[in-house]
Amino acid sequence: MLCLQMLTTSAVFVSTQPPLTSFLPYTFRGAYIFAFLSFTHALGGLMCGLAVLNIYGACDRIWVKDVLTASRFRLCCTLRFVGWPCISLTISIMFLMLALLIASYAPELWWVQCLITVEVLSWAWLPPFFTWCAIS
Repeated sequence: MLCLQMLTTSAVFVSTQPPLTSFLPYTFRGAYIFAFLSFTHALGGLMCGLAVLNIYGACDRIWVKDVLTASRFRLCCTLRFVGWPCISLTISIMFLMLALLIASYAPELWWVQCLITVEVLSWAWLPPFFTWCAIS
């Protein structure tokens, strides 16, 4: 569900003109490129997720054990294929956030830049904090 929302949000940013170009010009070249990359990763994640659902819906557990997990290489590839929709969605979200960050710094409005900086800093502490908590 989240992948579909990300796909539609990215598609809106890629396919429409901004209503206030002086406020948030997301058709600026750098922002547009990252919005397009976000769209392609969301689309790829959706296609991969649908493939995983169709494959696992059509097979039984004996076939999975005998074929998909027959060797260490096949197991690693299967686990990567199953996890790729989540990875692709994360990359898509990061690209869209970067596109909006670039678009918000383009018009030189100090109060928008301050709000965006506070917003980015409110999210930036999460990966180091998670890493610190995960390492024993």
